[in-house]
Order: sequence, then C-alpha cells, then structure tokens
Amino acid sequence: MNELFTKTPNPQYGENVSRLISWGHWFLCFNILLAMLIALRFILAMPWPTTGLGQFYLLVSWIGHFAFIGFIFFLLTIFPLSFVCTHQRLLRSLSILIAASVQTLLLIDTQVYQLLKFHLNPFVWSLLFEPFQSKSNLNWNFLFIAIPTIVLLEIIFSNQAWKRQFKRSKPYLGKGIAALFLGCFLLTHLTHIWADARFYTPITAQKSNFPLSYPMTARSFLARHGWLDLQEFKAREKSEVEQPHRRLLYPLAPLQVQPHEQKLNLLLIVLSGLRQDMLNNINMPNLQRFSQQYQRFDNHVAGDNETETSLFSLFYGLPAQYADDVIADKRPPLLIDELQRQEYRIKAFTTDGLNQPIYQHAIFSGIRHKQQIGAGRNDEATLKSWFAWQQKQQSGSPWFSYIALSGPGSLTLPADFQGPYQPELKKLDPFGSIPAEQRPLLVNRYKNAVFYLDQLLGNYFEQLMTHQVLDNTLVIITSDHGFELGESGPASWGAGGNYSNVQMKVPLLMAWPGHANQQIDTLTSHQDLVPTLLPELLGVTSSEVDYSTGHSLLQPASREWVISGNNRHSVIFGQQEITLFDRQGNFEVRSVDGYKNIDNGRQDMPVLLKVMRELSRFKGSMDNNPTAH
Repeated sequence: MNELFTKTPNPQYGENVSRLISWGHWFLCFNILLAMLIALRFILAMPWPTTGLGQFYLLVSWIGHFAFIGFIFFLLTIFPLSFVCTHQRLLRSLSILIAASVQTLLLIDTQVYQLLKFHLNPFVWSLLFEPFQSKSNLNWNFLFIAIPTIVLLEIIFSNQAWKRQFKRSKPYLGKGIAALFLGCFLLTHLTHIWADARFYTPITAQKSNFPLSYPMTARSFLARHGWLDLQEFKAREKSEVEQPHRRLLYPLAPLQVQPHEQKLNLLLIVLSGLRQDMLNNINMPNLQRFSQQYQRFDNHVAGDNETETSLFSLFYGLPAQYADDVIADKRPPLLIDELQRQEYRIKAFTTDGLNQPIYQHAIFSGIRHKQQIGAGRNDEATLKSWFAWQQKQQSGSPWFSYIALSGPGSLTLPADFQGPYQPELKKLDPFGSIPAEQRPLLVNRYKNAVFYLDQLLGNYFEQLMTHQVLDNTLVIITSDHGFELGESGPASWGAGGNYSNVQMKVPLLMAWPGHANQQIDTLTSHQDLVPTLLPELLGVTSSEVDYSTGHSLLQPASREWVISGNNRHSVIFGQQEITLFDRQGNFEVRSVDGYKNIDNGRQDMPVLLKVMRELSRFKGSMDNNPTAH
C-alpha cells in the first residue's frame, strides 16, 4: 500500500506528478463543459434577459462562473492528490468519484432551482430527506438514470484525458481554452461592477442565477478614485424604480365581463396601523357595533408589515413580491381599470397625501382624476372632505372612493383631546429609542389614537345611515398592517420590524347590501379582496386564478396558510407557524403565538412548492404578454 501513497523522492516521481497534473487539467476541462451543460437547466428556468448586453452577460457568466468553480474544486482535490497518490489508476478512480458526486449535486440543485427559484442550502437539503416530501413534485426518479450516466461520462473523460498524455497535441489548444475561461471570468465581474454602479438591472438581476455566485461590486474602490459618487448612488438606489428586465403577465388572459345592471357604490377605508385585537367594545365601541351588523373577518392577514407593499396586495390581489414588476411595467390594478371601464367616478382621500410611489406609479397611475389631501391634514378633515364630495354625487351614477386615515399608525391626536388611557406619551420621537419607563405611556398613546379614530368613525357611520348611503354602497374597512407594542421583545414597536401576529393581523369588515351579518374565522388575506370584488361587484366571469392568488371572501374556504412579505422576505403565514425565507433560501420558522423561534421547525415541501409557484405564476416576458400596452 505504501507505493500507492508515497512522498519518497524517486527518479520517476516528478515525471508522474507532472503527468497526473496534466491529466487533471484535461479532466477538469471536460468536467467544466459537463457542468455548463447541466447548468443550462438554470438558464431555462430563469427569465430570458430582454437586452443584448444582458444576454451577453448571461453567456460570459455561464462560462466564466463554472470555469472558476471547476478550477477551485481542482485545486482543492485533484491537484493535492496528485502529489500524494502517484498511482494513476487510484487517482483517476478517486477523481471520477469526486467529480461524479459534484456533478450530481449540481444536477440536484438545478431540480430544486426550477421549482423553488433558489439553490441548495442546509435547510432545503434537510427538507429533501423528510419522509412526507415524497408527496411533493420534486421527482428524483430521473437520478436512477442520471447518476450512472454521469459516472459513465466521467470514466470516458478520464480515459480520453489520459490518452492525451501520449498524443502530440496542438500547443495552443490548452492555452486557448484556459484564456477563454479566464477571460469570461474576469469579464463577468468587470461587467457586473459597471452594471452595479449604473443600476443596469438586466445584469444585476442575474447575480443569483448560479450556485455559489458572488459577483463583484467594488463601490468603495470606484468612490476612492472619483468614479462613483456614493451619496448620489445611495439616493438613486433608494428611489430607483426603472427595472426593464422585469415583466409581468397580468392577467394571464383577457378578462371576460358581464356587468351587473344595478351597480353598487364602493367605499374602501384603510385605517393605518390598526391591529385586529383593538376591535372590541373597549377600544373601538363604534366600529365594534358596526361590525356586528355586517360581515367580519377575525383571522385576516395583511399583505405585508409595511404600508406600500400591503396596499399593493390589497389593490392587486397579488403578493407584494410582484410590486417591482408592476411598477416597472406601469400597470394599474385590474380593479381600478374595470371600475373606470364601467364608468365609476373615482376619488381618493388620504390624510398623508398621494405622493407615495405605490400611489403614483401603481395603484392610481391610470386614473385621470383623483383628489389629493395634502400632507399634514388630520383624519377629521379627510372624512369631512370625503363626505362633502359624496353629498354632491348624483344618484344612479356609481362611484368608488378610497379613504386612508393615519391616526393609529402615526399616533396622531388633537391637542385638546383627552383620551381614556392616561398617562400617555406626549412627545413623540420617531427616530429615538423607547426607554423602558416610557413604554406604558406609548401603549396608552396608541390606544388613545385608536379610541379617537373610533369616535370619528362613529359620527360618520351615523351620517351614512341618516343619508341612506349604506343602502346602495359596499363599505370595506381594513388596515395596512398592525402596530406592535413590545409583544415580541423590548425593541419591537410599531410596524415593519417583523412578521408577528400583532403586526400582521388586521381587521376586515364588509358592509355589503343584501348580505347577512356573519363572523368568519377562516384564514383570509388582503389578496382576497380583488377576487371578491371583480366577480361579485363588477361581473367578471374569468377564473380568479387568471388575475389573483387570493380567493373570494364570499366563499371562504378552509386554509392552512396565506402568502405575505415583500421583495426581501417571503412569508408563509399559517395557523400555528410563520415561515420566513429570502431569495438565497435562508429559512426561519416562528410560532404565531409570541413569535418565538422554532429551532426544529420544518416547512412542508409541497406547501413550499405551491408558494413558489404563486410567486412566479405571473412572471413573463413583455414580448409574449398578450395584455401588454
């Protein structure tokens, strides 16, 4: 056995090592080509770049990345083995085993990526071996053919590479191939550095195409040499909305509509920062009485823990992960489009104004006339403006009004209002931390803001009933997200910090003429509003799967989970567990009650596959989008 693994110098040692390393170079070359062939499955599973430069980058990164990865594996395995194991048959056998294992892992990664759109990681790898995953669509039967084929190819590669040691080859062939691989690798990173600095998204969006891909950015280097203004870069990074590489198929097919003869008015009221458990006889007695007369959904999940992305889900019936695509394509919601097509008069009234990008570039981007209440006005003024407008509307002509009130979320109260919860925090510092002694005061401030808003709503509910507005108007009341009061920890206050129950559960009330009062405990979502209104209010006969990921609220079905989140985190909000994951496939499982981390929490692979399909079902290319305009 000593002759197989030897370090003892002998006349043939140097020659053997040189020949084995030379063989390893050609064996590596063959394996790089095989890896590139397998990696075509990544390319087929991703959106095709819409620009020539984006397509060029995809080509050079495909070559350069797998050449680099192959070279690293060679340095870590075959190269050191060549100095230790000088028996060529044993070295070739070990190399075949190593190469076949790596290529098989790459093939498995392509299968996972095609369905989940992220690469293998420890969490996903553990999921693959769970007994219940046999019910998922990750079909591994092809491996019974693929693995023997890969091993056979590795044997052939090994033999061909060894034969080249005894043939006179063209002197520049090996150097030319190495130059091609090295050139593509360098060009990949240099191009990405340029694209990152220029916000050229057809290239920067490809950074996660391949496993172990970490393209360079070099922002600090460019800034030191005066080629990049970091302050300007950060400002542009925050406001950048042009993403031409993104395209949306929305809807999947043109809507079929049979409008109703009798059209109801539609009033949508969004109460910012109102959490679900505030809807009770103590904090909101007026809204509580109102809810008992109509349909109330007590297990309703917001679209996200931030306002803009949550409103996106409410108006589009889609998860907020599609928001960037919508803004890039400048696509107004189908709900607003159909309301305008059926000649609804549309007005929007908001306390904070309509300058947010979600309003300007998405929700109300297609509306010809809309009313904007300037920032700094209060909720009472907003309601007065709406009621004055509503009283001027002619009977028989339908209208849609959107009212957004900010009281609970902004903790705004009139200077002369004395709420029932005392003492309360008087001076608010939105950028400062909350000392422990002030936390009870902040809780009282929030509850007083909720109570004040309820008083305003109570007055206007009376006016709505007095003027019989509710007889022919569908009124929907909900919130953008909840407001945490330290339930998840001392640093957890407000919204946007996590996906806890108190930040995500919000009220949903529907006062629909002709529908009996009902309390519904089924899990529902903001995405359910559009597939409720389009067919029931506007007469859309197309299947809801053509334009939404939600389900009709008038036909609530039992669900175990709903989708939430944004372009940074995807969230599976279930009855007992909340699963969070990002684009890199990092997972975290927490309990609904208390938002506690579950160390051994596991997400069913069938559920994960369904979620990933919903998050990619409306993706497409503008070139084949029949509804593009």
